Amino acid sequence: MVLCSNDDGSSRSNINTAIPARKSIDDPLHILQHNPALPFPESSIKHDTYNGITLDVTKVPQLSSGSSGFEQMLTTALNIWSHEGRRGIWIRIPTTHAYLIEPAIKLGFDFQHAEPGTCVLTKWLPTDTESRLPNGPSHQVGVGVLVLHPLTGKMLAVQERTGPAAARKLWKMPTGLTDPGEDIAAAAVRELKEETGLDVEFDKIICFRQAHGGLFNKSDMFFVCLCKLAPKYETLVKQGGEIELLPQEEEILCADWIDLEDYAVQGVWSQSPLYKEMNKAMINAARKGISYSSSGDGDEAHGFVSKVLPVGFRPGNNAIYVSSKL
Repeated sequence: MVLCSNDDGSSRSNINTAIPARKSIDDPLHILQHNPALPFPESSIKHDTYNGITLDVTKVPQLSSGSSGFEQMLTTALNIWSHEGRRGIWIRIPTTHAYLIEPAIKLGFDFQHAEPGTCVLTKWLPTDTESRLPNGPSHQVGVGVLVLHPLTGKMLAVQERTGPAAARKLWKMPTGLTDPGEDIAAAAVRELKEETGLDVEFDKIICFRQAHGGLFNKSDMFFVCLCKLAPKYETLVKQGGEIELLPQEEEILCADWIDLEDYAVQGVWSQSPLYKEMNKAMINAARKGISYSSSGDGDEAHGFVSKVLPVGFRPGNNAIYVSSKL
């Protein structure tokens, strides 16, 4: 319950008054009426909670075959939106409508981000404040996978065919980038399978590194994940069998089990304070034998475990990574 003051100083209850029902928390608080003076159909316009507008050009029939008239239509719309006090304007332009980019740029729009099949242009309308619109995607997310042999405790390492590690003939843990919409835990399991053919279960994040100035001057988040071999492999080795490694032919030259200490003293790693710290965290995760979060044994099980939980106020689930000791 929220108590609001009346003009005479008394209080009144304000339970859910003037709060219309919304399909999503991302929808505007108040339902906005479409301005009939706009040259774009109502179905092509979406309002956001920041008093902004997103224009879907694929829902404007006049623009399906060319850019004729778009500059004038957009000029009219910008004047109306400015008068209404709108702030950020977003236009998503698919490859099929690439001819609309030039007229939008002429009217002050700029690229926010691009991906295969589409680009997004933005324009900040208020003239008395700097743009509050977010920059485009600024990070890539990578994973490295630490897998330990169930009997020897050695780590699984690979040598790549190409790339910086290949040039130095380094042994490295299997690594890769997350796919769009992919959780870190799922990426670790997938990358390990692709590079070595092994089935694993995600256990926890041991540590992560943040770097800047990478590809296209973007930042990089790299998560070192401890994964546990599927139970079938432990059964296999206890019966005297060998775990078959199947290096990915296009990317991986070879794969093998090596001592963590031998891995950590490779020239490049041992000369880097950053990687010495990362390798120390990996060794600590495996010291006194193999310890996973499920075992609950002392400090060795410390890390960030994954929990996939419903968002609640909108459809879908998110992954949250929390300390295994909390």
